[in-house]
Amino acid sequence: MFVIRILSILLLIFIASIIIKCAHPGTPIGGPKDVTPPQVVETSPENGSAMFNSNNFKVTFDEYVALVEIQQRALISPPMEDFPDFRIKGKSILVKFNEDLKPNTTYSVYFGDAIVDITENNPLINYTYLFSTGDYVDSLSLSGYIINAFDLKPVEGTYVMLYKDNNDTITFDSLPYLVAPYYLSKTDIDGRFQFSGLADDYYLLFALNDKNSSFIFDQPGEEIAFLDSLIKPVYVEIPKIDSIIVDSLANIDMASDSIIVDDESFLFETDNNDVSGEVDLFLFLSPDTLQRLMKAEVIVKNTIRFSFSQPATNVEIKSLKFSPDSIWYVQDFSLEKDTLYWYLNNPPIDSLELLLTQFDDTLGIAYLKLDTKKRSARLRKKDVEKKEKLGWKSNISGSNLDLNQDLEIEFSQPFVKLNTDSSLLVIGTDSIWNPDFKFSDSLQMKIIFPFDLTEETKYRIYFPDSSFTSWNNIHTDAIDLKFSTLKLSDYGIFTFELYPEKKQNYILQMLSEKETVLRELYFTKDTSVTFDYLRPAIYYFKIIYDSNKNNSWDPGNYSLKIQPETVIYFPKEIKVRANWEIEETWIW
Repeated sequence: MFVIRILSILLLIFIASIIIKCAHPGTPIGGPKDVTPPQVVETSPENGSAMFNSNNFKVTFDEYVALVEIQQRALISPPMEDFPDFRIKGKSILVKFNEDLKPNTTYSVYFGDAIVDITENNPLINYTYLFSTGDYVDSLSLSGYIINAFDLKPVEGTYVMLYKDNNDTITFDSLPYLVAPYYLSKTDIDGRFQFSGLADDYYLLFALNDKNSSFIFDQPGEEIAFLDSLIKPVYVEIPKIDSIIVDSLANIDMASDSIIVDDESFLFETDNNDVSGEVDLFLFLSPDTLQRLMKAEVIVKNTIRFSFSQPATNVEIKSLKFSPDSIWYVQDFSLEKDTLYWYLNNPPIDSLELLLTQFDDTLGIAYLKLDTKKRSARLRKKDVEKKEKLGWKSNISGSNLDLNQDLEIEFSQPFVKLNTDSSLLVIGTDSIWNPDFKFSDSLQMKIIFPFDLTEETKYRIYFPDSSFTSWNNIHTDAIDLKFSTLKLSDYGIFTFELYPEKKQNYILQMLSEKETVLRELYFTKDTSVTFDYLRPAIYYFKIIYDSNKNNSWDPGNYSLKIQPETVIYFPKEIKVRANWEIEETWIW
C-alpha cells in the first residue's frame, strides 16, 4: 500500500511537470528585448591576416545570423568585377571569391549593416574583414563625414571613394568620370565613413550619391563632394592598447592599430597643407549645364507649364500646326527662370504641337491635349450648366494678417476687365467704397491693397460676383474676405548684432522650425539687424558666404574645382515670446 502511494505521488509530479512545460513552451512574455547585435567569435583565416592564399574566408558569430541586401550593402576594396558569393552556414558567414586576387594587395570586405541576428534583426554595424595577399597588411585609416552642403545635415548611404594615380591614360582629376574607385566606403546614419587597410600613398578623395550603381560620376542628378587636393593618411603613433578596450571592440574585429587610435594620432597631408583629424566633405548637386526640357504639361485648363533644367529666357517655342493672327497666349517665368507658364486665350483647338529650341539646338517637341478630361455628352452638358469661375487666393494666414503686411489677392489667370464699382472695404465700423489697389505684376494676376493696418482691428473686403474677368472671359465669384489684426504686444522683437570675420558678401536667412526661409537680407560688414512683428515661435538663423555676389547660395563645380558656398548656422535656437525683445551677438 505504501509503495502504491509513493508511485501515485511520483506519477502526479510527473504529470504536473508535463503540464507546466506545455503551458510554457517558449521564453516568458514581458522579458527584456534583445538589442545586442551578433558578436564575432572567430574568423578563418584570422581577420588581418597576411599571406592570404585562399579563395574564401569564414566569420563565425555567437548566434544565428542573416544577411540583408548583401549585394547592395557590402563593399569590396579594391573593387572586384565578379561579386563574391555570400552564404550562411549555421552561425557562420562563408564568403567565396569568384576571381583571382591581386598579388601584394590589401583587401577589405565591408559588410555595412548587412549582418543581423535572426531573432530581432539587430545589425552589426560597419563590420570589416581585412587581409593581404602580400607579406604585410596595409594598416592606415581614413575617416570623416559627408555633410549636405546646404543644410549641414549628415548624409546616409553615400559612397565615398579613393582613387590611386595608377592610370597611364586618364588624368587624376578625370578618374571619377571614367573608372571605378580603388577603395570604397559608404556613410552610415550619421554620415560617417571609414577606410581601413590603406596603403601609404596619395589619394583623390571623392563622394558620390550613385543613382545607377555604376560607381562612376555619369549622371546629372548625382550629388557629389570632393577634397580640393590629394590626401595621404599617415600613421603617427601607436598608443598602448588596453586589453579591456580590445575586448570591448571585439565586434569590430579589425586590426587594433586601425581602430583604437584617437583622431589626434593621425595626420592627413594634402598638397597644400597638413590637416589633423577627420575629413568633412560637403555634398552638393552639381549644376546641370545642359539645357533640357524636363516636362511640358497642361496643369489646368488653358494653362501650360514648361519645366527646364536651366533658366530658359533664351528658349523659343513655336506652334507647328496652329498659327493664328491674334495674340492667343501670354507667358510668365518663375523667379528662377527655369519654369515658364503659358496662359492661353481660349484657342479653338483641342491639342497643340510645339517645337522648343535654344539657339540652334532642338530641346524637344511637346504634344499637348488642351482638354485634359475625356467627358461624355452628359458631362459636357453639365459643364456648360456649371459655369467655370476664375480662381484666386489671398495671403491671409488663418484669419489674421500681420501688421507689417499688405493684403494681396492672386488670380489663376491674367485678367483684362475690371468692374469694381461696388467693391467695399470695412475697417472696424467704417466703410470705404471702391478701395484703392494696384497691380504688382505685368500680367495683372496679383493685386495689392496699400492701406495701413491698425492693431486689433477687424477688416472685411468685398467684391461682387464678376468683378474680375480673365481674358478667357472667365469671371470670379463674389470675393468676401474677413480678417483681423493682432495687438502690437502679441509680437516679439529680435535684434541681431553681426560681426563677420572679414568684409565680403553674406546672406542672412531667418528660418522656421521646418527650415522655410521667412526673411532674408544681405550685408558685407559689421551690422545690426532688427526683426520686428515676429509671432511667438522658435526661429533659426543661417549665413551663406555669397562668394560670387549673386544673392543666392551656389553649389560647387567639380570640373572647375569650385567648392559649394560655405553655410553656417547660429548655434542657438531663438525663442520669441509675445511682447519680448531679445538680443543676440554672432561673431564668426
